Amino acid sequence: MSDRGLIAGLVLAAGASVRHPGGSKLLLPFDGITVVRASVRAALTAGLRPIVVVVGHRAEEVSAAVAEERVELVENPHYQEGVAGSLSAGFRRLAARSDVEAAVILLGDEPGVSPAVIRRVADAWRGGEPVARAVYRDRPGHPVIVDRSLFPLLQDGEGDRGLSAVLDRRELGFLPVHIDLEAPVDIDTPADYRRAIRDRVEDE
Repeated sequence: MSDRGLIAGLVLAAGASVRHPGGSKLLLPFDGITVVRASVRAALTAGLRPIVVVVGHRAEEVSAAVAEERVELVENPHYQEGVAGSLSAGFRRLAARSDVEAAVILLGDEPGVSPAVIRRVADAWRGGEPVARAVYRDRPGHPVIVDRSLFPLLQDGEGDRGLSAVLDRRELGFLPVHIDLEAPVDIDTPADYRRAIRDRVEDE
């Protein structure tokens, strides 16, 4: 996907689905597969390689849901402490790969993310920006691409401090990649899931 080296995908899929009672939202059916597998498929379709999936809550089941895809699995045993641990686990794995020059961060519970949008954000990185982020009509969102030079900053996070907190602490910004679409649904609640299914049907 890049003449500068590989652009990896980092899919965060460790959360405990606390606002979606009855099980893991990542294992719900979506487009004939599961929510998390649809998110991984988007990354693969966009040409990201390798794909690292960080698991935590119900790790065995989430791992099984993506077992047929070409992914590397990393477990975050401290997933209940927040997203920073998942970022740390993922970026430690990617930093060990000398051929990876950047990583696109994706959410396992956003199955409606577009491969075309992933490619657009990756193109922004090719222009020399260390961090670029999709900014939709309604809000900033994912995907976010991070240059390899920033991997060390993301390997030692704690708690619920995500990427934005790391960038703010280092007074680093990101290049906005304006997307003339509504942001894909981040499935947190049953209502979000119903909306994601409805949006998928309307796209067909």
